[in-house]
Amino acid sequence: MSNFDDIRQIATAIELAIRWSDQDINGHVNNARILTLMEEARVRAFQQWTSTTPDGKGYRRVVRALNTTFDREVHYGQDTTVWVWIPKIGKTSYVVGHLMVQDGQPCAYTEVTIVVIDSDTGRPKPHEAKYRAELERRSGPAYDPSNT
Repeated sequence: MSNFDDIRQIATAIELAIRWSDQDINGHVNNARILTLMEEARVRAFQQWTSTTPDGKGYRRVVRALNTTFDREVHYGQDTTVWVWIPKIGKTSYVVGHLMVQDGQPCAYTEVTIVVIDSDTGRPKPHEAKYRAELERRSGPAYDPSNT
């Protein structure tokens, strides 16, 4: 079984519509736009998981780091799914994996490290038990393109 097959067992599939304007002069989706699409998938997945939308209040989360690899071009007009899950959970942070797929083939992989912030102090704070449990329910391996 490939790594992608393992990920599909635990990840949340988010269907996205690629817009004509997402393309660049090379006829594929612009790499900066891919990051925006990954963000959209992450927000929608967390809405499903926690019934919350980031709003700068309450349980604040900020991006600490972002890393993306591009394996194939992404094109307009094709069904596009982003699989979202949690490859790593720390004391005050976690990593969100995003795997963009078209025609059953992985195209781009993004890992985003999110830090939970205390609203009063602006400092990192440990996960609340309920939130951590939800992250753990979505936990799985990081994407490894050499296994696909």
